[in-house]
Amino acid sequence: DTGSIHRDGLGRSACWLVLVCPRSRAWLSSPMPCNNCDDDAGHSPAKAPAGIPWGQVAAQLALALPELGWAVTETSAMPLLLKFEVPPALLSAYWLCSPILGVFLHPLLGHLSDKYGRSPFVLLLGGTAALGLISLPILVPLASRNIAVFFVLGVLGMLDACHDLLLTPTRAAMNDCFDPDSSQRRCVIASGFGRLAALLCVVAFGGELAFVAIGLLMAVLLIPQVLILCGAGKAAPDATPHAAAPCPEAFKETPSRQGGFPSGFLSMWLLNCAGWFVVCVLGFGTTSAWAEHGGAQPGSREFDRGVKEASAVLMISAVVATVVGTMLPDIVRLCGGHFNALLASHAVFAVSLLTFAPQCPTWILTLANVVVLPPPNQVVCNVAYGWLEDRADFNADDRGKLTGWFNSALAVGQSVSAFATGPVVALAGGRVFASFLMAAWTSFTVVVLVVSSRCLGLFCDKGRTYGCGRNVRSLKDLARPLCVADA
Repeated sequence: DTGSIHRDGLGRSACWLVLVCPRSRAWLSSPMPCNNCDDDAGHSPAKAPAGIPWGQVAAQLALALPELGWAVTETSAMPLLLKFEVPPALLSAYWLCSPILGVFLHPLLGHLSDKYGRSPFVLLLGGTAALGLISLPILVPLASRNIAVFFVLGVLGMLDACHDLLLTPTRAAMNDCFDPDSSQRRCVIASGFGRLAALLCVVAFGGELAFVAIGLLMAVLLIPQVLILCGAGKAAPDATPHAAAPCPEAFKETPSRQGGFPSGFLSMWLLNCAGWFVVCVLGFGTTSAWAEHGGAQPGSREFDRGVKEASAVLMISAVVATVVGTMLPDIVRLCGGHFNALLASHAVFAVSLLTFAPQCPTWILTLANVVVLPPPNQVVCNVAYGWLEDRADFNADDRGKLTGWFNSALAVGQSVSAFATGPVVALAGGRVFASFLMAAWTSFTVVVLVVSSRCLGLFCDKGRTYGCGRNVRSLKDLARPLCVADA
């Protein structure tokens, strides 16, 4: 019907257009389908609230905040630090501060957001980041040089931590408001437009003015959060708009008590952590490894030319990744579930990392970066949250805490890559490709560990696997889900 066509079409548009398009406001306010019962059972979904659904609008706009912050710090923070001649030891402390804090703060922040709501923490972290971005270029010229060095380090470290921690309440808020498939698609779109807007600000304003422009944009995107706290809407509907997919009665598990973890959580966390480790290694070293692949030496014109070529390839890859992200639920179903999708992503990562070897032709390296790497990248960034929502023993009251635990996998991946990459490259005589080999070996090792442990009944509840209470006796059992929740 026209309603379903309209809903599917607008699901792939920019999330902040909901503020100006009346038809999109009507789409956002439409009720979500219920997977627990059918129309014949006499169940009627709750009617959508009248007016603008500020909770849904705020959740989608908030998803752009981390990407806005990451994009401006990735492009403009290091030049600012080099301008003040910050010592290398302090630079290392700056890069490690946020990941180390995130290991502990992500779960805590998620737990607090379960108790007190998502909006207060989105507003606190986003407002702090916006204030820091706006004040940084204004206050730095007023301070003496020695004070300015520590001020810049402190503010940038705070910004980095705020941007990373925003990921927990914003992703939890999206799953509060939307079903898992819709949430994944909207997250990819909102994040992509957030990064694009930040890069446009950097190009248009350049230098320190980009901090102010993006800080003001973040402040504007936080307006719906203020309206929610003032009573204009709710961060999440009174009733959960979605539920785990139906599962045969014989295989249903009892939902975990509040404060517990779904069965199989540890093995998913390990796979996700290893995936984030690979993503971080690629993010830190792709441009240098690309130039190194061409035989260029650091500091030479050929090396700079290689970095520019890699940057152009990565821009194309980012566009492909956004398109792939809109098809992520279909990719997960094609793989047979979230767990299998993560396993497949690690296999693709391991093979793709080897294309940076000097013996590999350049056209294969280009194909790997543009076509092959975007799907596993999106899987690592998003499927853990979908797996959580589809679990039969998932307790929605713990959504924020469990989302925080998955985000702690990102923090661990960042920390390990920051600690390990430098020594490995140094031992290899400065070859960045050595860190890619390390990432491929780590990915392979974690996959073997998780798969073997599942076959042996480890990381599970009393020898049972992720869902539906079945025992694993072979790889065939491992790959064959009995219901959607098991995947």
